[in-house]
Amino acid sequence: MASMLSALRGYLARKIPWWTVRLTQPSFLVSVVALLRTPDGRILLLENRFWRGGRWGCPAGYMRRGESPEQTAVRECREECGVVPRDLRVVSVLPQSPHRVEIWCTGTIDIEVAPSALQSWEITGADLLDLDAALARMRRSQAAMVRELLAQA
Repeated sequence: MASMLSALRGYLARKIPWWTVRLTQPSFLVSVVALLRTPDGRILLLENRFWRGGRWGCPAGYMRRGESPEQTAVRECREECGVVPRDLRVVSVLPQSPHRVEIWCTGTIDIEVAPSALQSWEITGADLLDLDAALARMRRSQAAMVRELLAQA
């Protein structure tokens, strides 16, 4: 009985955030992911309470109606960790499903240490890592995209 309750709790922990997004967002979802680097080349990673398959990755969030991808990246970074990115530009648009697209932006951040006063209940950690350490820690799908984007730069 305890294992069944544990399994149900895990299932609900994964499904409730997804259905919350689906019910509060437009029927076509656009997510924006921001690859942000410091002047010395470190990458900002955030730990998200709800991500499966690796909780660390680039700041990301859903675009609101009327926002540009760059505005979404700025809003999400402010909301999640209090960081304000600059020099943002869209570098990739990837279809994820018939109802979702993912837009990648790159930009810079002028910080020396990772944010410690996290602004969002969904973000549980932040770190600034060199490329190899970031790729080793982040979600596999994001790591592949970061490698591709940096190879193009």
